Amino acid sequence: MGLNGLLGLARDALAANSFALDVTGQNVANVNTPGYVRRSAILETRIAGNVTYGGVDALGVQRSVDQFVDARVYDATGNAMGAQTRDGQLAGVEGLFNDTNGTGLGSSISALFGSFSALSASPTDDAARANVLARADDFATRLRDTVSTIQTQRQDQLTQAGGVAGSANDLASQIAKLNGQIKAAENTGGDASDLKDKQGSLVGQLSKLVDVHTFTDGQGQLVVRAAGATLVEGNVAGSLSVTTDAAGTMRLLLNRPQGTPVDVTDHLTGGQLAGLKQVRDSDATAVLARLDQLAGDVGNAVNAQHAAGFGTDGSTGRPLFSGTASAATIALDSQMVGHPERLAASSSAADVPGGSGNAVALAALSTKPIVGGTLTAADAYGGLVGDIGQRKAQAAQDSEMRDAMKSQAEAMRSSSEGVSVDEEMINLTKYQRAYEAASKLISTADQLLQQLMSEVGR
Repeated sequence: MGLNGLLGLARDALAANSFALDVTGQNVANVNTPGYVRRSAILETRIAGNVTYGGVDALGVQRSVDQFVDARVYDATGNAMGAQTRDGQLAGVEGLFNDTNGTGLGSSISALFGSFSALSASPTDDAARANVLARADDFATRLRDTVSTIQTQRQDQLTQAGGVAGSANDLASQIAKLNGQIKAAENTGGDASDLKDKQGSLVGQLSKLVDVHTFTDGQGQLVVRAAGATLVEGNVAGSLSVTTDAAGTMRLLLNRPQGTPVDVTDHLTGGQLAGLKQVRDSDATAVLARLDQLAGDVGNAVNAQHAAGFGTDGSTGRPLFSGTASAATIALDSQMVGHPERLAASSSAADVPGGSGNAVALAALSTKPIVGGTLTAADAYGGLVGDIGQRKAQAAQDSEMRDAMKSQAEAMRSSSEGVSVDEEMINLTKYQRAYEAASKLISTADQLLQQLMSEVGR
């Protein structure tokens, strides 16, 4: 190899190692940038003609991305957000059954049966009779208010789910747009690393909203599946929408640019959408069902016993409650409103007006298994509160566990894709030394060339 060839080798080495230094510097500069994936300079030997030695070329940049680790992070993120959303929403349901201040549904049940006991002691006392009507009305009102609040929460959750779907659609559109930009950049030989980082960050945000799975198609473009169906393919994105079926259950639809919407609800497993659906259509529905049973069984048992007695006006066969088919409709019967004389405290017409046998029987219902045939009213309510508390505790525990799994997955990704300052410092030193060696080679070749020219000039 001649001196010109030696200069060429040094030139290539300077350019390649300068490029590698730039890549390493970019890594150091982005050590704390969210979503940044570590880059490595791709250096390759350049063959010089027919000889076995040559220079060096910088071919480009390689991202240290691990698709399997990324998939694990997306799964863990979706599961963590779903559990966290459920935990937060259940806190609102649990708060409705806080009886520590005496304003909960449990206190109204105790007050109702307590008023029957007071009536049995003073069956002709107008104040005692008015108190029974007030306590009965309070019991029914609190049931209706509790159901109304839960139904409002369910409607809010449906609205919130629609907003989450809208945010997911915006992210999907951006991901699809980046697919086109990445393809255009790579087709012209450009570096699309920054675009891919941004795209990965958007997928990470999407995984908080709905469970996602990703892969690359035959053209190297990212395909994103949400709730088991393709949401993004190439530069085209579908959209998610939230609706309800005939039973009022939340449904998630994936709308494609062409074709009919696909119901993907049964495949929804993670993200805020999954958490909202579980609370709305599973947890809250179970609570409402138990409230309906409590209202129906207590209301019907009281009605049956009350109808067997006689009021001070001689009336009989009257129910105390109406609308006992559900907790949303139960109320103090309109025939009883403002008519304490119609309260059936006596067990027979002969006992009117001072009889209290039926009032005693009404009070005794508090200790009888009138709910589901196995539980007293207080025990049934306690079981309901316990079930809600158990659901909340389970959600909190699941959220904590899922969050730990997410942190573990993110740590794995940071280890494989993140920037290590120590490692980059070693690379800086390595490429700096190589750059200095190439500079030295140029200097040496220059000295040899000057010496040669000097000898030739003699």
